[in-house]
Amino acid sequence: LYRRMRRGGVPPDAFTFHFLFKCCSRGRAHVLLCRMLHAACFRTMLPSAVPLIASPLIHMYAELGLPGDARRAFDEASVKDAVAWTTVISGLAKTGLLDDARRLLAQAPARNVVAWTGLISAYSRAGRAADAVDCFNRMLSDGIAPDEVTVIGVLSACAQLKDLDFGCSLHMLVGERRMLVSDRLVVALIDMYAKCGNIGRAREVFDALGRGRGPQPWNAMIDGYCKVGHVDIARSLFDQMEDHDIITFNSLITGYIHGGRLREALLLFTKMRRHGLRADNFTMVGLLTASASLGALPQGRALHACIEQRLVERDVYLGTALLDMYMKCGRVEEATVAFKQMSVRDVHTWSAMIGGLAFNGMGMAALEHFFWMKCDGFHANSVTYIAVLTACSHSCLLDEGRLYFDEMRLVHNIRPQIEHYGCMIDLLGRSGLLDEAMDIVRTMPMQPNAVIWGSILSACRVHKNVDLARNAANHLLKLEPAEDAVYVQMYNIYIDSRQWEDASKIRRLMEERGVKKTAGYSSIAVAGRVHKFIVGDRSHPRIMEIIVMMEEIRCRLKSVGYSPITSQITVDVDEEEKEQALLAHSEKLAIAFGLISLAPNLPVHIIKNLRVCEDCHSAIKLISRLWNREIIVRDRSRFHHFRGGACSCNDFW
Repeated sequence: LYRRMRRGGVPPDAFTFHFLFKCCSRGRAHVLLCRMLHAACFRTMLPSAVPLIASPLIHMYAELGLPGDARRAFDEASVKDAVAWTTVISGLAKTGLLDDARRLLAQAPARNVVAWTGLISAYSRAGRAADAVDCFNRMLSDGIAPDEVTVIGVLSACAQLKDLDFGCSLHMLVGERRMLVSDRLVVALIDMYAKCGNIGRAREVFDALGRGRGPQPWNAMIDGYCKVGHVDIARSLFDQMEDHDIITFNSLITGYIHGGRLREALLLFTKMRRHGLRADNFTMVGLLTASASLGALPQGRALHACIEQRLVERDVYLGTALLDMYMKCGRVEEATVAFKQMSVRDVHTWSAMIGGLAFNGMGMAALEHFFWMKCDGFHANSVTYIAVLTACSHSCLLDEGRLYFDEMRLVHNIRPQIEHYGCMIDLLGRSGLLDEAMDIVRTMPMQPNAVIWGSILSACRVHKNVDLARNAANHLLKLEPAEDAVYVQMYNIYIDSRQWEDASKIRRLMEERGVKKTAGYSSIAVAGRVHKFIVGDRSHPRIMEIIVMMEEIRCRLKSVGYSPITSQITVDVDEEEKEQALLAHSEKLAIAFGLISLAPNLPVHIIKNLRVCEDCHSAIKLISRLWNREIIVRDRSRFHHFRGGACSCNDFW
């Protein structure tokens, strides 16, 4: 219309540019177009028009994120009224130039509530809560009465400072001045009380002012309950709501994730999808992390599908969470594809990739990625070196482990944490260098934790060092007296060394202290349903088919020379019964069920709650070759990928 007006020979006046600048600020017009209009205005307007155009011109530049142009337009205005002062102060504050805005406010001939409120709100958004409160107090000293928007900004600052007393005084001020109580003010009050730790007062505000309103007060109350860990109460409110929006779902999903209730988080995400709502990136990262922790591959793949459908915007955090999920579900190939598809990577992405390969027993591949990471110009951090040293530990790369431990300390000046020492102690212990491992335990600058003593104890069993095992067990029993694994490990060490009396003492000690051995189980997902097996399990609906497959497994293993490691059975029974007991281990039952239930081209994926035993490890290697199947076993410490008669751990676990 403006162009048609000019072509028609109609000269613009101040009102023309007043409305054009307003349109540009609301429509986010191109910067060049805005500057052209500014130039046209400058050429045609008389000084008397300045009061009408100055404020929308300043506001336009502030909305475009050009505080320098906004300040220049203000400085060039020959007449500066109160609106112009307020607009430039609020504009500078909104674009982050808080100190400049504060200085300009001090110079203003008259300060009104809008200018003070703009600065207070900007301080709160920037996390400078103390400055926001100081501004509020100075405003009151100036004799200017706050309005609803001012109080909302100061309540946000109170929530950040956790200043409950000041927050309560603001709440009283709202009542004394009979301010309009909008949805935003109710939300600010609930948020302040919740973040200051008075969730009961927050609920009182919600019950009195928030129930009959839209979803915003409900969302604030649900978020408040989730933040203090009362997720069930938050869910009760959620179920009472008539209309849920994306914020409602995201708040409750995040609450479930932070509370470790990962299955409920994933179920709620499914419900959100049925409502036609989209998760934001923050929630999607949390859901992928939940899927990774549970090993919930189908749910993780469903989340990946959402990403591929562009329901959320891809970024480096989302890509990193995706590859981490695939790694923790044992899908190295899919994790590698996700990694290669990332256009932007950071050090956390590389660390997740290296750590994932380490966790899946692919130590050399992990170190290759570490080399490529350095070639790409990234500097390893403390987390990266934990991943690198874990790769060395899980793959018996002793020389490489020593090299990278020294490189971390001497080249990059990264002070080793207990996790770094733990990796080195584990590597040395696995390699049989128990004296060197104990030297590190004695000389490291912090007290060894249960993980480190557990590594020593495990190494002692492998390398038959009973005296050191006894010492490690004593430390472990002081740190974790109720942990059954310590007793079981020592019992097995005594049995292996034929110290029957000491083994009996361990049994009696467990009985006296009420310590029970954790029951081992294995699970496998088939057609979306998880099937769980325990040793000697006969409760499965398809048990007869499983028994037939188990017998076939036994015969085919025997035909290729497999001999059960019966020394693992410590009960005094004959050899045949020991063989039958080993055959009935939960991971073998789960694999048998997988072989009869899954298509021949699909891998058999087992999750074991304890460490896989030596006999099962040997048997599964042969099963993978005899049935030409990939078998993936995730035990409590790592993944084992069995293919063609070999395991990714190279028998070093």
